[in-house]
Amino acid sequence: MDLDSVAEELYALPPEEFVAARDTAAKQAADRELSTAIKALRRPTASAHAVNQLVRDEPATFDDLLVLGDELRTAMSGRGGDVRQLTEQRRALVAELVAGVPDNVRDDVTATLEAATADPQLGEAVRSGRLVKPLRYAGFGEFPDLGDVVATPIPRRTAAQKTAAKKTAKKSPAKAAKEPKPESGPDLTAMRQQVLELSGAADDAQRRYDEAARAVVELRARLEQAEKVRAEAHRAARAAHADAERARRDLGRAERA
Repeated sequence: MDLDSVAEELYALPPEEFVAARDTAAKQAADRELSTAIKALRRPTASAHAVNQLVRDEPATFDDLLVLGDELRTAMSGRGGDVRQLTEQRRALVAELVAGVPDNVRDDVTATLEAATADPQLGEAVRSGRLVKPLRYAGFGEFPDLGDVVATPIPRRTAAQKTAAKKTAKKSPAKAAKEPKPESGPDLTAMRQQVLELSGAADDAQRRYDEAARAVVELRARLEQAEKVRAEAHRAARAAHADAERARRDLGRAERA
């Protein structure tokens, strides 16, 4: 037993099983240092668990996404490639990956997968399958603190694993010959960087809009239900007032008699 193998097993479990399994593993550790390290492993959030499962269940598709990220960064640097087309391909591939993800975590999972394409280190962090919280990075602000996002140091891949993952990125001589010559110049590079950053910001804004739209639909449904309850209560109140008024009249007649 070592920390790496224990973490690999724990972060494949559903979050609700994590704590009990972690505590059991800590008790079975061969020494106190390992037991303490295992006990310190953090339970993943629902969205982090969803990403970890995607990486395990769809490794080939996730590798395709990282390769697409490499191509996108290459295009942004002015060394060839259509930034807009690659951005659309990334959006489509991320949509394919999150198609079966529950609605309540889909936005965080989408943001994490997009962040994985922004930088090789972020890609490896997500590939580890040991996220404890979702990852967001669209090129703005400070680089995320991976120590806060990933449960353990990111496992190193062998050269053979890296080569296998990048096979789909190799282009045939014919395709390479047809590619346009790379554009150069700092202005083009800056513009490409701005396109990617704004695309990320637009995706975040779209997700927030979709979330707000869903909230509006839910609130309207609740309002309609509340209006029905109010209308029924109003009818009941009118009937009760009418009954009370009749009872008062009957009492008055009885008293006069």
